[in-house]
Amino acid sequence: MTRPQVDFEKVLANEGVPMDSQQVTALLEADVMAANSIISNNSAMSPFWKLFSACVVTPVLWLIKTLLANHVLPAMFAATATELYLELKAWDVGLERKQAVKTQGLITFTKVDANADIWVKAGTVIQSDATLGAIYRMRVLADTVIPAGVLTEAILCEAEQSGAGHNIGAGYYHVLPEALAGIAAVNNIGDWITQSGANQETDDELALRIRDQFGSVGNYHIDAVYRAAIASFAGIRSDLLYFEHEAPRGPGTANCHVMMEVGETPQALIDNINDYISTKGYHGHGDDLLAMPIAASAQALELNFWHASNIGSSEIAQLEADIESRIRAAFRESELHPAMTRTFPRSAFIFSQLTSELTDELPHLKSVRWLTDDLINGLALPRISSLVVNNRGVI
Repeated sequence: MTRPQVDFEKVLANEGVPMDSQQVTALLEADVMAANSIISNNSAMSPFWKLFSACVVTPVLWLIKTLLANHVLPAMFAATATELYLELKAWDVGLERKQAVKTQGLITFTKVDANADIWVKAGTVIQSDATLGAIYRMRVLADTVIPAGVLTEAILCEAEQSGAGHNIGAGYYHVLPEALAGIAAVNNIGDWITQSGANQETDDELALRIRDQFGSVGNYHIDAVYRAAIASFAGIRSDLLYFEHEAPRGPGTANCHVMMEVGETPQALIDNINDYISTKGYHGHGDDLLAMPIAASAQALELNFWHASNIGSSEIAQLEADIESRIRAAFRESELHPAMTRTFPRSAFIFSQLTSELTDELPHLKSVRWLTDDLINGLALPRISSLVVNNRGVI
């Protein structure tokens, strides 16, 4: 949900506050006249008037237009406050900005010889390929021995950098940039994330949590209470929680479907949320709320594209890669290409909109035709099961 954009200068002007030098001067002249004094040398060329303007009019306008309109008034409301001012608003209701977190997860190492002892050193790098439009890197956290008799070992790794971008799906981390003796392959398999990475909470996200906190102060266990509790976990945005009422598991029950900005929702995170709500007592009397990952709706995507005539084979290959990386970003496989519209549950995903965004960002792309119908999403998030990008040549 977008926060309101308020033009406080317009608000002040509508309330009769002077907003330019002529209005300030007129107001001051009126006050002088009311005090039975007369200013006779008010010519623009008058040295007195230049001094008067510099000493009075200019500071008054700065106080109104800069200090009041751009700082004091926006800082008074959670809907418009930013940065430190918003953090002070958060403190008022017992919140603080969530900091960035590094992704942690299990990368599976497969040995060449199951009967050999293999030493995997801390700091060993595993990375993704460039399919998503960028390369993401993970590092082994601790020295690990894969003993003889064991062919594969899932080893805990951590992202090189903080942020949600490393929460990519299974199968992407499969590259060893430096060969590791005795290791045939690496891969992130299945539900591999043990700690979701997260970006530092933005002003918009923090403002939404502050608003939810106001809705929960009475401790009535309505959506706002659970939304505030679940959104306290790193990597979770309060506007990406979808509640299912109407007693899905019997009287007194409700479900919360948890969605991540990038990638699938790890089961480890869901387990922590349910433990926080149920075992640690953050639920209402008689309530039965169950958090679960947002369901996936598998989509086989195919499109034809036509390109400009004045580009070579390498540029055509790059164009195809750029198209694919942007489509995968739109379907939440990466945090790259923020201009691309993302998929959401309980909404429609219109491919003509995606086409428009692709052609806006890729000047060599001339036309796109989708072989896939628009998606009408229920309580599920579309995921790419297959993606075919066909080059149809020049148009």
